[in-house]
Amino acid sequence: MVEKVLCDLHGSKEMSHACIHIAMAIDLKEKVGFYYSEAEEDLPQIAWCGTCEQYLLDNEEEWTEIFQAKADFKMLCSDCFDEAKNNETETHLR
Repeated sequence: MVEKVLCDLHGSKEMSHACIHIAMAIDLKEKVGFYYSEAEEDLPQIAWCGTCEQYLLDNEEEWTEIFQAKADFKMLCSDCFDEAKNNETETHLR
């Protein structure tokens, strides 16, 4: 079961993660790209922006400590995750 987080806007929701660029784009309503993985049974969904995707492509798609530091993943509630996803004109399931 995915853990719950308490969101100031949406209350108690399932936890998800997004890179700092997506997290910041939610409030600014900016389009930064949205790449995400399928939710696994007991793991939260995770998303990253176009810049982070390009970094992965340029570095053999390895989720290294350097990549994770650049992405600076933030915890989001599932509704904030969906809001970020719905703000984009294109989303990419990876």
